[in-house]
Amino acid sequence: MKKFALVLQPDDWLRLARRHPLIRYLPERVLEKYLTYFPIKCSGMIVDKKHNVDLGFLMEVPAFFDNWQKAGEKARLKTLKGIIRSLKKREAEVLCFPLIHQYLRDDETLYLRNKGIVLLDGFFHRMAGLLLAADKIFTILAAEIPGFEAGIWGADTGIGRIWAEYLAYRVNFMCIGGRDLRKLEHLADNILKNAGLACNITVKPEDCLNNKNIAVSARPIDPAYTKANPSFYFPVYERVKYSHGRDDIDENRKQKNYIIELGWMTLPRELELPEKLSPWDELAALDGALYISSKAYREELLNSRLTSDLIKQLHALYNLYNIKLQGFINQGRRVSFDRFRREYFRDRQKIVKIL
Repeated sequence: MKKFALVLQPDDWLRLARRHPLIRYLPERVLEKYLTYFPIKCSGMIVDKKHNVDLGFLMEVPAFFDNWQKAGEKARLKTLKGIIRSLKKREAEVLCFPLIHQYLRDDETLYLRNKGIVLLDGFFHRMAGLLLAADKIFTILAAEIPGFEAGIWGADTGIGRIWAEYLAYRVNFMCIGGRDLRKLEHLADNILKNAGLACNITVKPEDCLNNKNIAVSARPIDPAYTKANPSFYFPVYERVKYSHGRDDIDENRKQKNYIIELGWMTLPRELELPEKLSPWDELAALDGALYISSKAYREELLNSRLTSDLIKQLHALYNLYNIKLQGFINQGRRVSFDRFRREYFRDRQKIVKIL
């Protein structure tokens, strides 16, 4: 059976130090300085409980923890070769690395592929989970959604088209924006024909997203909007009680943001992990587990273009493996839909944006 390695997110360098039997007793300033020189480490096995077999392992890559982007070519190549050795040592040929393109250049990912390594980043599941989360949130806000105005920046991309097709049947007002005017006009024609919705078109992101109740960023824009594309963004404005007794809204001082980066999904029940993972790592573990377990996923879905139909196939696969949506990830915290409902309707002016 194929095996996979999951590269844990380098977001907590102390995590690796605390696991070491000796260096964990050193002062933090010393640990931080020398941690990047430590070798790549296997920090636990991922097991199929039902069949009692190892599916893969967790991989710590210390070189990613500090100033990786400033590392020289020799140091970067040395790290890549270390990853390859670690995979071969444990007879793994699949590398699951969420947000891999933030760490490795295109020539480096090509180098790994040329060594026979399959690279998975969990992006398909991120998109599928975001749409599931959006569907649930729109159900909670069902009474308000028809009056909302939506904006989709990057509607001239494959991701943006999926969002446009999704929202066209849920809102009555929508603006689509991007850089390719011809693609936008073609998409607007299709939406009018299929959904009966007339869309405004723009090539300016500010016109597309400003003053919208629902905004979707499918193409990278100013970081002030979102730090991860695509993601949801909810500004919810608190009511402000003024001394003269009038309720009003101060949008500059009282904005409470939801940046929703992922759909929070359960992993297959048969999957046993050695420790609690971050949401990004859970998504990559799901990608690796499905790659190992499902021939259809491995040979058909992963080789397909990202479309609305592919998203539906992934949702059907989740049902098959009993993978449930529990909520969403808001800047690293797990938020259930029940919690969102309570927070959203708790004496606030309801204004929603989605990026």
